[in-house]
Amino acid sequence: MKRLYTLFLITVIGPIWAQNYDFGLIHLGGYDFKIVAIPDFDSSGNTDLSDAGFTLMLPAGASDVVNANSLLAGRTWSSTEFDAAFLSGLSLGDGTRDAFQLNMPPGQSLFSHTSGQQIDLVAFQISNMPSSGQMTFLLNSDPIAAGAGGVLDSFYNSNIDNTSSQDYFNSPAPGLDSFSFDTLSIEELNEIFREISVYPNPTSGILTIETNTALDSIELFDILGKRLMEIPDDLKQIDMSDLPVGVYLLVIEQNTEKYVKRIIRN
Repeated sequence: MKRLYTLFLITVIGPIWAQNYDFGLIHLGGYDFKIVAIPDFDSSGNTDLSDAGFTLMLPAGASDVVNANSLLAGRTWSSTEFDAAFLSGLSLGDGTRDAFQLNMPPGQSLFSHTSGQQIDLVAFQISNMPSSGQMTFLLNSDPIAAGAGGVLDSFYNSNIDNTSSQDYFNSPAPGLDSFSFDTLSIEELNEIFREISVYPNPTSGILTIETNTALDSIELFDILGKRLMEIPDDLKQIDMSDLPVGVYLLVIEQNTEKYVKRIIRN
């Protein structure tokens, strides 16, 4: 009989333990990204998200996580950098990656959800236009996270059953756990993009994009990766006369491939 009770408890309690959230990294275009939470269960009414956090790893150097903007009403996010030199000084990491810990402090966000739904948490940008290397989540099992004593851990504290808040974070979602900046290379990516002509460059006024190929999207970003405008494919002209003097980034997409060109406004 005791064995039957044990099997019953495993059957009943097991599904409760399996209620988790994964984090996903979503590329919005150019150097714009967002983080989503993905539950593996349907909620019973509203859940109450208290606080959440995660750490992103970037190639060591000038690129930073900037302009963190909450996608949950009334909430804020902070971003703290622990660069490769700092981590190495604590015997954490190999000196090739910078860590950016993003944190949403305790509060209240009420919402219901279905299994697999992407819940928008925070949007951000990557500065200084990296064209190589990867952005990844730092796993809680990574030696850097373990050595940091939990400071860099990912977590998702929520009350999902009207009892108390607990950490329901599971892991980064498969396929949404990293992004390769190689896809944003400033080099021409294939023969389609070799047929694109952008002129005049530098320019103080109208920039013309000339091609015989239909394009999926044309976007203009500033040097920090902030999207400034989206240009209709049938227009293929950008009036830059009202923009400050400086360097800009033109991102052209066709069939999921991206062509990125630096534009000088003089």
